[in-house]
Amino acid sequence: MPRFSAREIGHIETSYTSDLGRLSWIWVMRADGTVRYRLSHVDGHAERNDWQLVCRLTSTERRSIGTDTARANDLLIRVARQRGHYPAPPARSTPHRRPAS
Repeated sequence: MPRFSAREIGHIETSYTSDLGRLSWIWVMRADGTVRYRLSHVDGHAERNDWQLVCRLTSTERRSIGTDTARANDLLIRVARQRGHYPAPPARSTPHRRPAS
């Protein structure tokens, strides 16, 4: 019987730049309540590292998040910050300007 991966309900990316280079990580929350991360890029080159388990949500936490991606991403941001990772704020959209007549 084939194994299927757990469905993701939240997903954020963090990055860090130093003299050694630019490192990027992906953080995910899966429907089974696990929060995981992995190194995804080093200086723009893709990496395929193993997922590292950060924590498992309690059943109460899973119920409160449900399938709400915004809530899941908020929790991922909080967990990432607790571990020294700081995601960039979402890009602000610029208002569309009409050409002068």
